[in-house]
This record gives sequence, C-alpha cells and structure tokens, in this order.
Amino acid sequence: MKIFKKFCTKNAKLYSSAWNIAATDRICILAPHPDDETIACGGLLSLYAKQCDVICLTDGRYGDPDIKPAKMAQIRKKEFETVMHKIGVNKFLMLGIEDGKLAENKTKFNQLNLRNYDYILIPGPNDSHPDHMAVAKMLRKSISGKAQIVYYEIWNTLQNQTHYIDISSVVDKKRKLINLYKSQVKHIDYADRILALNHYRGICHTIDFEEAYQFKK
Repeated sequence: MKIFKKFCTKNAKLYSSAWNIAATDRICILAPHPDDETIACGGLLSLYAKQCDVICLTDGRYGDPDIKPAKMAQIRKKEFETVMHKIGVNKFLMLGIEDGKLAENKTKFNQLNLRNYDYILIPGPNDSHPDHMAVAKMLRKSISGKAQIVYYEIWNTLQNQTHYIDISSVVDKKRKLINLYKSQVKHIDYADRILALNHYRGICHTIDFEEAYQFKK
C-alpha cells in the first residue's frame, strides 16, 4: 500500500483532482428522473446540501411496468420529495415532463432559470438513457450563464473524469438515501452497485469511496 500511495503521489497529474467546493458556491443538480440525483451525487448532496438546488425534469411514470403510469408518477413524486427533505437541500423542484419525452419538451426546459449557479451538474454526454442524453443537448450556453457544467455518472461511467469528491464519511447516508426510492430499488439494487463503483473509484486516490465528476471544457 505504501508503494502504491507513493506511486499515486508521484503521478498525481495522471488522475482527477479533488473538487474543492467553496462555501459560497451555488450548485444545481439536474436529474432526468427522481433518484438519479441521489444515485449519482448522493455523497455531494450529503456534504453540501444547503448549497444545492435539485431539479427533477421528468415524472418517472414508467419506472415500473406493473404499476399504472399515473400512479407511478405519484409514487415517485412522493419519494423524491421525501429524499429532498431528508437531505435538506436548499431548494428542489419537479418539472413534471412525461417520462421518456424530455427531448420533446425543449420549450419547458428552456424556461428554467439557471443563470445564478456556479456549477450545473448533468449526466455524462454518453449516458445510455435517452432522457439522460437529452439534458446535455438541451443545456445551451445562453441558459447556463457563468456556470461550470459538470458531468456525473449513472448509467455509463465517465471516461475522462477530471475531479472527485471523497464521500467516505457519508457513504452510509448515501446508501440509506438511495434505498428510500423503494419503487426503484425493488427492481435493481442501485445502492450496492453504485457504491461498488464509488469504492472502485477511490483506488487512484487511496480513499475508501469517491464520486467522480467531469468538468466540461
């Protein structure tokens, strides 16, 4: 382990850098579906809740084929609100676009006021879900203003991560928050799978758990 730490220190430029979030930074996380924000950024949210606003873009109505869409939308809205209150974010909003039709609702998306943020977090541009990919396409420079666009990983891993956040101290909290989305974790154990990725990510910085991010150039 000592040899590996020495190697990592000597070759630090080969790896991503610690993301140092200032106390005055304002962060907006755009989540295509209710749970994306917590699965991808639950550690960041736990550490910087009061500096974060979360906007969920769709209603998630097709999140369970065994439940009628209208009922599913109600369930996921309640889950999202429960998690946001539990985290204690600064503000949150559910835009309510129909699940799967984000790319068809550019007008509604463009009504969002995203000008006053330092960072806007969105899924990676190569993410394999259509709603996830639509966010990057619709987020125009004229809307984002001064903000640094930051990609997070969820369905596909980032290939060129530039920054990381050590979430070792809040990993248990992240697990509990993900599991509050009961309608979703009954199908896929998101907590175990994403935390395994977070654990793996920590190898290069010799920490237990980290979330990887990529600053858009």
